[in-house]
Order: sequence, then structure tokens, then C-alpha cells
Amino acid sequence: MSRKKYVLLLLGVFTICAALLVPMFGKPGLTVIPFDGPPSAQQPKVVDGSKKNTVTLRAAVSMQASEYQYWIESNEKFQHVHPAIKVELINFPTAEAYDTWKEDSQIGDPFDIMLLDNNRVREFAVQGYLLPTDGIFTGDSLADQLEALTDLLKWNGSLWGVPLDCNPLLVVWQRELLKTAGLNASPKDWSTFKTAWNGLQSANPNLKWFNILPAEPSQIIAWLGAFKDNSQSAVNLLPFNEGSKQQLRFAADYAKQMSALNPVLDSAKLMQQFESGTLLSSVLPWSVYQSLSDAERKRLTIGNQTGPISWSGGNSFVLSSKLEDLDAARLWINEMTSTSSQLDRYSRFMRLPARISAYTNEFETSEISENPPNWLINMLESQPLLPDPYWSERWNKWLELWKNRHDWSSFTTEQAGALVKQWNGEQESGGTAPPLSSKGNGKLNN
Repeated sequence: MSRKKYVLLLLGVFTICAALLVPMFGKPGLTVIPFDGPPSAQQPKVVDGSKKNTVTLRAAVSMQASEYQYWIESNEKFQHVHPAIKVELINFPTAEAYDTWKEDSQIGDPFDIMLLDNNRVREFAVQGYLLPTDGIFTGDSLADQLEALTDLLKWNGSLWGVPLDCNPLLVVWQRELLKTAGLNASPKDWSTFKTAWNGLQSANPNLKWFNILPAEPSQIIAWLGAFKDNSQSAVNLLPFNEGSKQQLRFAADYAKQMSALNPVLDSAKLMQQFESGTLLSSVLPWSVYQSLSDAERKRLTIGNQTGPISWSGGNSFVLSSKLEDLDAARLWINEMTSTSSQLDRYSRFMRLPARISAYTNEFETSEISENPPNWLINMLESQPLLPDPYWSERWNKWLELWKNRHDWSSFTTEQAGALVKQWNGEQESGGTAPPLSSKGNGKLNN
């Protein structure tokens, strides 16, 4: 073989080898060598451009059937616009929801998104069940949130939830009776109330001084927190202070002049008492107040309109620490909590929006059924409740304290004293533990 033919043969061999080897370096599916360690056995994901990858998220809620149906419809609309994101909504009975969600988190199989009561968010966060939600807020959306709702979601320098809505408990007063007692506004402290009551009661011995449902312990908190000296103690479920003790003793002394109507189920009867001037005050959820007629609302004065309120009744979306697709969750939550979505739910379920932009402007007049009034922003600017991880433990004890109490007719001074001793942990023997956990004192740094 001549030298020329030999060289041509070698060139041909090299050309064939190069043609075989070069495509292999760019072929997907080869072993990936990471920058910070030995070769990884994981193969890079090959995305077929002709098909969209579908992300599936699981979301847990706890609500009435009518509201759940609304969420199903809203979720279907979202998935029509975003077909690559599938969100499975599961509704749980209230009695078992939180225990189930905590157990699922403990065993490492949690829901990706949960709708929590604001009072529970920090409890889940400190146990490592959640991701911070700071990245969910975009642009000025954080500044658009009501502080009374976001304050409850702060811990360790981060936010751990995205506020959805709230249904605060108001304390309302019969306007004409207050005027008769010489007051132009609701009483700010307990001594002012007692002075007003003494004058009214002497003129009308059959007057009922308050309507409160003892079977709803959150209403007890709203009542105890109606006066500024007691609001911080009441909402944080601290031991009864002297002001709270006076309120309980007063309730025992005038037990037969208390009403125990359910403001949701018996709102018509409740309004009849206000109209006839036989009831001075009541705890009332905002959703009930909003549903009243203009004439019925004009008979009432809302206590402490400058805030803060003792029970906000807020809900927020939270993210599981096991969440794998943050972008999909962010997109879904932002759409479900948009101003327009919150206003739509307000018109249907009368729960107040969490966004300030959903409220009327300061000098704007609008039907209360269409837009929440601007003065509510002042009430929701701050919140005396700063729950620590053990707030839920105290809440469970608070529920037990008021268990099986359905009316006030048999409430005595002795029972009031026993309640105080039991809650404050003052019983010498056979009593329950004090409401404050040995691990917490009701206060926690933000």
C-alpha cells in the first residue's frame, strides 16, 4: 500500500469515529456530573415539547358545603385558564380538620396547600410543617394586606400565610339606650358601662344587658375583650385579670337578665329585642351585621370602631414544607386571593376581604352589600392577638372550660368563682393545669 493510500485510510477512520462520538456528548440521558460531588445516577429530565407537563397540587379546606361548592367552581375556572395546573380540593369536617392535617404533616404526607385559621398558622410554622410565604406576595400586594390579619402570620422574620378573608366578631349596642344613659358612643371601659347600666336598669328592671352564646367560646373572648383594659388578656387567653373577674361576677349577678340567642340562627329574634328596646348589647359576627337592613343597622352602634377587635375570624392559605412546585402554588393562591375574587366572595358569603383595595375609599359612599366600608380598615389595622405555639393548647382548654354551657339562667357567683380558679390554675387539688403552658407565656417575638 502506498503512503498516499495509507494516509487517506487513516483520515477515513478518524472521520468515522468523530461522526460516531460527537452526537453522544449532546445526547440527553447521559450521567450528570454535578459541580459539588461525584457523578449522579439521576438522569436529566427530558421534556417533550409537544406535550405540557401537568402539575398536581392537593389543597385542604374546612367549610360548609355551599362555600365548598363555590370553591370547586372557582377552581374549575382556574384550571380552564391554566390547564397545566391541577388542584385537588378536599373538604374536611371542622372537628377533625386540624388534627388530620397535623398528623399528615408529621408522617411526611401533607397537603400542599391548607386553609388555616389565622390563630393556628404560627403553631404549624414553628413545628416545621410550613414554608414561608414571603415569595407569594408580588409588587405592592403585601402593603395591600390588613395588618390585623398579617400580624398573626409573622414569625422569625417571615410571613407564613397569605390572608384570604375574615369574619370578625363585633360588639354592638342599642343606640337609643346609650343616649338615654347619656352616652354618645359605646362605653370604653367597665366602669362607664356599669354606670350606664345602673341608670338604665333602674328605669327598666326587665332590660337585658347582653346577648352572648356561651356555647361559642369565641364570643366569650369578644365580650371580655370589649373593654380596653381586658382586650389583650382576653384574646391571648391569659389568666383572668381583675377586670375579667368583675365581668364574670357581673354576669352571675345579672344572669337572668342575659340573653343567649344564636346571632346567626336567631338574628330575627335578636333584632326584635333591639327594636323593642329590651336589649342593650350583643356579640354579632360581621356577616350577620352586613345582612341586616339599613333600618336595623341604624339602631346599632358598633363598639370601639377605632380598633383593635378581639376576634378577627381570619383565614389564610399556607404552604406545606414538602411542597415541590412553588410556582404553581403561587399562581393558584394569587388568583384565589385577588381583590376581585375577594369581593366576589364578600357579596356571596359576607366575609370581609383581606385586601385594603377591596374597601371603599374614605369619602366614597357605596352599598354595604357591594363593598365593605372604609371605617373597617381602622378596626383591622392592628390585632391584640399574638399567639405563640402553645396558643392552641390554651384554646383547647378554653373550649373545655365552657363545654356544655348553653344558657346563663343557672350561672351563679359560685360557678363564676370556680371558673376563675379552674382557668387560673388556683385549685388546690383535683383542678386542671393552668391555662399557660410551662413552655410558653402567651408572648412570642415576631
